[in-house]
Amino acid sequence: MTYFRKRRNAFGYALRGLKAFFTWEDHPKIHAVAAITALAMGFGFSISTMEWIAVIICIGMVISLEAVNSAIEQLTDIASPDYLEAAGKVKDIAAAAVLVASIAAAATGLIIFIPKILDALA
Repeated sequence: MTYFRKRRNAFGYALRGLKAFFTWEDHPKIHAVAAITALAMGFGFSISTMEWIAVIICIGMVISLEAVNSAIEQLTDIASPDYLEAAGKVKDIAAAAVLVASIAAAATGLIIFIPKILDALA
């Protein structure tokens, strides 16, 4: 198999994983709504290039960590189908990573959008 065919196949596998992630999991849908809202507000308030960079990084960070969290949960369920306290800790720590990223993203959104909302109301 050629190098480029392998890369194309790898890209296809990643797209298949992305589809599965948004189809089978609930939290990605919530994150997608938040991302679409942030993007719409970004366009609505004509945010700066640096603000766009912050918003895009936050969206990517939260959705990526949610995907990693989902993968860890799936793998943990395969490795430990019966309840195991250590497996529960692994899942909790992975979920905590998403929570931390979500809080940071929300704080970034507030810093960017609250002044713009207040200006629009004034």
